[in-house]
Amino acid sequence: MDTGKKTNKKREKIRRKALEDNSNLITSRNRKRLAFGFGVILALLFALIFRMGYWQIYKSDELKVLAADMQKVDTEIAPVRGPIYDSRMNTLAETVTEYELYAYTQYIYKDDSISADDKAKRILRLAHITGKDAAEVKALLEGEENLVLLGEGLTRQQVEAAENEFAGDVVVKTRAARYYPNGAFAAQVLGGVNKENVGRSGLEFEYNSTLAGIKGRTVRTTDNNGDTLSNSKTRYYKAQDGYGIVTTIDSVIQHFVEDALATGMRKTGADAITCIVMNPKTGDVLAMATTPDYDPNDSDKPAGTKEREAFEQMTDKEKTEYLSNMWKITAVSDVYEPGSTFKLIAAAAAIDSGSATINSTYNCTGSIKVNNYYLHCLFTHGKENLKQAVGNSCNPALAKVALDMGGDTFYNYIDLFGFNDLTGIDLPGEGLSIVKDPSNMSDVDLATTGYGQGIAITPIQVLCAVNSLGNKGILMKPKIVDKIVDTDGKVVEEIPDTEVRQVISEETAAEMCDIMEYYVSDAGGTTAYIPGYRVGGKTGTANRVANKKYSNETNTSFVAMAPMDDPVISMIVIVYRPRKVQYGAYTAGPIVKEITEKSLEYLGVERKLSKKEKEDAKKNTVKVPDVTGMDSKDAIRKIQNSKLKYTVIPEDHSNQSFVVVDQYPKEGTRVEKDSVVYIYSE
Repeated sequence: MDTGKKTNKKREKIRRKALEDNSNLITSRNRKRLAFGFGVILALLFALIFRMGYWQIYKSDELKVLAADMQKVDTEIAPVRGPIYDSRMNTLAETVTEYELYAYTQYIYKDDSISADDKAKRILRLAHITGKDAAEVKALLEGEENLVLLGEGLTRQQVEAAENEFAGDVVVKTRAARYYPNGAFAAQVLGGVNKENVGRSGLEFEYNSTLAGIKGRTVRTTDNNGDTLSNSKTRYYKAQDGYGIVTTIDSVIQHFVEDALATGMRKTGADAITCIVMNPKTGDVLAMATTPDYDPNDSDKPAGTKEREAFEQMTDKEKTEYLSNMWKITAVSDVYEPGSTFKLIAAAAAIDSGSATINSTYNCTGSIKVNNYYLHCLFTHGKENLKQAVGNSCNPALAKVALDMGGDTFYNYIDLFGFNDLTGIDLPGEGLSIVKDPSNMSDVDLATTGYGQGIAITPIQVLCAVNSLGNKGILMKPKIVDKIVDTDGKVVEEIPDTEVRQVISEETAAEMCDIMEYYVSDAGGTTAYIPGYRVGGKTGTANRVANKKYSNETNTSFVAMAPMDDPVISMIVIVYRPRKVQYGAYTAGPIVKEITEKSLEYLGVERKLSKKEKEDAKKNTVKVPDVTGMDSKDAIRKIQNSKLKYTVIPEDHSNQSFVVVDQYPKEGTRVEKDSVVYIYSE
């Protein structure tokens, strides 16, 4: 037993020794493992060599470019936005340098060494410099920020006053800003820009690419600290400043319009009033305005005090809607039912088509029955010819005119007058009209269209169509920019007058001018009658639609032209929802008269008074004194002593005297008492 155990132990010892000896031998399996490991290492080495060669040889050019780009600093140079001028090259919009004032709160206010009295004095001083409320300045200085913005849009004088007093405790930054020297003047037409000086509305938007210019660049090579390398080259690409645009707007007539609309708002209690004044022969827009207006220098709120108070009480959604309506150009974007002003179009179409003549007769019994519907008139006019029917603004007569003409013929003329197309005026947001197709037009639709209901069109469409009556039947494309000029004032492009088409014959146009003049001198438009001037026109009153039906509220209007023998101006005035007075003759008529009379005198149109008119005029008029060349303060005193008012152009905010370089009306002109004399500074 013991011998067997010893034998087994001996065998186990021999086996273990043999295993140990075999582990030190290189077997075929070990060789394969070594070869595989060496192959992997060799493959990785070749991959590394290939990768290094790829980047250093094949990709070397690209890496050089990337390295150079990392060292380059590319700085944009902003161009100067081009100015906007009126027709006489008076500046309406320009780019100026504005200043921002920042303050280090830990030095100027939070320093414990500053006494409470000194802190209070500093607050008052900074409030005075920036124009802010003292409590607002205090809140800014006590805030958590170390560097706070105390004021923006400041003048050089304001920031210099701050620097002189507070030295390094304040920081001044500059930026190019759009400035409108006349404030709310022609606001909707000019429009405005956003904080990046990009056009947002009006001409600023429509001609943004022209006004904006082209950005420049400065490219330089720097080290990792941003310093320019000594052996590098700096490339400079000069910015191209924007071109200027010269508008057709006449600032004097624009002032007439805005003054008259302000008076009209007070007298009518309307929601808004829109006016366009044009040259009917060229299509030039001489003035355009809508009230209430706004100041494009501060375009995020309305201009009037009452409007601002109401605006502050609105929700954010209501404010957004209000601002959108405020910025839009109502004269070209909004459609409305024209009412009786459209009777001019119906009469012109009937005469030109031969379905009626100026002497065609109609019998107004107070209404007309069309397909079991009764269309009513305000009065019973009895027997009347077409001229008298337009003068009486007779609905049944013009309904009969449309019915006699027929839908296809009437629609064809509606199309010829441009009511199915955009006018193409160079302003953004032009609205689309709503005109029924003759195939879907019932007899009632046709009849009501004859007196301007059941059709919705824009104010600019109406005036352009009526302009053709004073332009021998030729429809003109409206325009508001006359030319584009470079920074030196050299003309780059002229915008030509554009004839659209011959709408009616010259003979028909002459007869329509006669009807228009008759309406103002002897019929319903006498509120626009001006002694010595041949004024023509037509009023309109249309009920507003509410909840898909006509309400008792109205829009009233007056379209006019003068002098009718050789028209130089035309206009449309629309009074939206007047509350104090009704009907176009009494809401828009006085506005038309004021603008027309002042404009004709300004344009040098001779007034031809009858003997009776001369006698009446002397009782209520005074002579305009000569103030040209005088000091403005003396000129103002002389104007007021003559029982007249005055307006400075451009509007003066400095209260400093100046030399009057021109005046309107000229010396010796007889005007009504309390009329405005416009005096011009340099």
